[in-house]
Amino acid sequence: MIALALPDEPRWVEAHGIAGDPASWQRVLGAGGAVGSERARLAVVYGEADPEATVALARAYPDHAMLVTDELVAALRHADRLPCRAILHTLAEPDGLPDLEGAMLLPADADLAHVPAPLAAELAQASRVWTAYVDGAPVAFAYAPWRSARWFDVSVDTLPGARQLGLGTLVAAAMIHDERGAGREREPVWGADEGNLASLRLARRLGFVAVDEVWLAPPRT
Repeated sequence: MIALALPDEPRWVEAHGIAGDPASWQRVLGAGGAVGSERARLAVVYGEADPEATVALARAYPDHAMLVTDELVAALRHADRLPCRAILHTLAEPDGLPDLEGAMLLPADADLAHVPAPLAAELAQASRVWTAYVDGAPVAFAYAPWRSARWFDVSVDTLPGARQLGLGTLVAAAMIHDERGAGREREPVWGADEGNLASLRLARRLGFVAVDEVWLAPPRT
């Protein structure tokens, strides 16, 4: 495990989550650094990272998405990584989250042959996945890919043929209730690209409000 001298804030939930994984890696980038996950193909750059060192890291890991701060956006654009703004949200009134019926925990032996391979791989790595079924098949999923001491990241995916049915709301609410329950002291963080209007609408529907922003540079492959 990697010890990070970063505040436990919504923008660093992925960094703390990655650092807590024994398989994670760390790189020094001048006065800052980065932590990365091969499993998730994700790197988080933090501190006063040197722009040239950050660009070198981006070129060394072209298949990794990268989370960076404002100061590094121009450098990554010159490296053809074209970051987009990601809006971070937290629940304004956590206890006001709707308690909806219709979601259940995904069974360990669930058939996911109909699920795109990248998503199926993510679901296989998650510790607890909440799902909703249509015609006997799981089609909407919510899970927490990253956790810190105070926060958990919310990830929601609905297969194309099952969208516009409200299933994302069902599974997201169930997952958040589950993560907040049983004496846990974590609260949810919802991150969405500014162009992902469906995700932003769902966040607002559940009571999330914008609190911060970071930049996400997608992988080149």
